[in-house]
Amino acid sequence: MTCTPHPATFRLLDAYVGWDEPTGGEPGVDGIVGFDDPAGLRLAHRGADPEGPTRDQLLPWFPDPRLAPGCGPCGWYLLVPGERRLLRRDRCSGAFTPLWPPDCDPGPLREPVSVAARGHRLAVVESDRVLVWRREGEQLVGVIRAERPRWAALGPGDDILVACQGGTDLRRYDTTGGFRGVLRTGAPGEVIGLRTGPERTVWLLTDDGGRLGIHRGGHGRPFRPVTVDELAAALPPSTLTSADEDGFCLSEKGPEGPETSCFTWQGLPRDPAPPATGAYVTSGSYLTTLIDSGISRCRWHRVRVDAELPTGTAAAVEIVVSEDGRYEESDWQVPVPGATDFLVDQPPGRFLRLRLRLSGDGGSTPVVRRIRLDFPRATSADLLPPAFREDPAADDFTERFLSLFDATLAQLDRVIERYPSLLDPAGVPDQALPWLAGLLGLSFEAGWDARTRRALLAAAPELYRRRGTPWALREAVRIVFGVTPVVDELATDRRWAWLRAAQRGDGPAQGLGAVRLFGRSASRFRVGGTALGAAPLRAFGTPDSDPFTAHAHRFRLLLPAGSADAAALRRLVERQAPAHTVGSVRTGGAGFVVGSRSTVGVDTAFVPLPAPVLGGAHPVRLNRDGVLRPGPRGLRRGVGVGVVSAVGIQTHMS
Repeated sequence: MTCTPHPATFRLLDAYVGWDEPTGGEPGVDGIVGFDDPAGLRLAHRGADPEGPTRDQLLPWFPDPRLAPGCGPCGWYLLVPGERRLLRRDRCSGAFTPLWPPDCDPGPLREPVSVAARGHRLAVVESDRVLVWRREGEQLVGVIRAERPRWAALGPGDDILVACQGGTDLRRYDTTGGFRGVLRTGAPGEVIGLRTGPERTVWLLTDDGGRLGIHRGGHGRPFRPVTVDELAAALPPSTLTSADEDGFCLSEKGPEGPETSCFTWQGLPRDPAPPATGAYVTSGSYLTTLIDSGISRCRWHRVRVDAELPTGTAAAVEIVVSEDGRYEESDWQVPVPGATDFLVDQPPGRFLRLRLRLSGDGGSTPVVRRIRLDFPRATSADLLPPAFREDPAADDFTERFLSLFDATLAQLDRVIERYPSLLDPAGVPDQALPWLAGLLGLSFEAGWDARTRRALLAAAPELYRRRGTPWALREAVRIVFGVTPVVDELATDRRWAWLRAAQRGDGPAQGLGAVRLFGRSASRFRVGGTALGAAPLRAFGTPDSDPFTAHAHRFRLLLPAGSADAAALRRLVERQAPAHTVGSVRTGGAGFVVGSRSTVGVDTAFVPLPAPVLGGAHPVRLNRDGVLRPGPRGLRRGVGVGVVSAVGIQTHMS
């Protein structure tokens, strides 16, 4: 569909191919990071660790030492070091009140440093000891003596971890203060955050000369650095969103959506603080090396930038082309602000150099994922007669003008090229699955997840090829409900009159099998062939068709109890069963199903028998529906096994 004579080649700048950073000490990067990050280039963080996380990003997992999340999403403890008291947030009013009432107040704390909580246990770290309470401060159970303790974390059971000032090793204690040993972490710097997680894991936040690091380990497992994404995947964040010199804010679920509550460090309500600014530097630049096209006097064609630009941020790309790598500052081509797709308006040259400038307001950053450079210039003007290209100025205008239409046609070409991928169940977005199912005549239930829908689409060709067979029905149920059913064809359940082969003498002979010729409920009365009263009278149809009308073209689907929703299963069976058949669904329950075929594991359950009681409202009748068994104290004397027992003769009732 494209009008260009041949597709243009291109050069990508991204984390996979490379950003062509300057080498040999040549200045080229200032305030931009992420050259090895697939997410793209971005402005650097302020401070000594421009690529690492900031303290504000980690607040939901490692709160301020004066705060500790307690039971429930609204449970928080607040330590007020200046007043040497501990507050707890009331779950009903949302206000911070003293933890201990006046008549139970143990008195002011002694130089408190931090607070920690887990479940109903509470710990307060002081300058030379750690106080441990149970039942949310009602019972003081231990006093741990330590040298310059700074942080504490409550582990499972009665395990308590204490981090001292100036190091990263952890000391283990029990609730009563008994020393259990030292946990060597090997992490550099100093611990500024400590907490425990599931499976007895321990998480550290360290500060190594201004560089923040997250480490994960535990007792018997080494500590290793982890990312913020790994932390977020393993531990749920708290409701703490910000903390500064004036106070902190909590974002909680309210009746009409998220609500933000802010407090001072004395526990008093205050107005929400303005959004934090200054996390990123406000500007940055990046200059590539000379990008070689390999073509002498190459006519570079187009520059496309794949970027995400939040409000208050901008990204600008400048280029310069030269044949020998030399250029002047005035040779740079500066596109209009905000342009992310523009044509190269430079003289022909083998080398191109690109300069990227990022800017922001300090609170957010632009992200540049990829830059594409197309060369050499190939447009639909190459298909015009030579007479249209005699004037160089007019030829340049014609090429740039036709490039607008070529770009639109190229987008259509890409859509057409990608169309086969829309027919791949594993590659289309979740929103396109119902559309793809409509092409195949499939219908989805509202409760089916994307994985089930993709599996059905992938199996659709084989299901259609073998539709109407027991295999197709079993496979459809297995894909949707994750369990393989038993397809019971009712025509094979009941044997009408049949002849079987038997070896008699020197040759086979046919004889009647040991079957009932006509059942008591499914046959009709025949004069001279059925005893009066043994079969009902039926005066319609043909007797010879009874075996077919009773069970032919009928089947039953058997599944274990609780394996599938019965209504959804019936709808699936109706869609997958042949039109001339009648299907029913049976799921397992408690006990045997009396009067029909029972299959062990499907509609059979091995359950204890009810206790036999002689007399009462529902008496047990001996030899009818009662099973005698030992009493609650065990077997003493009873019915002898292996002999004939009769009540009152060989049986002792005790």
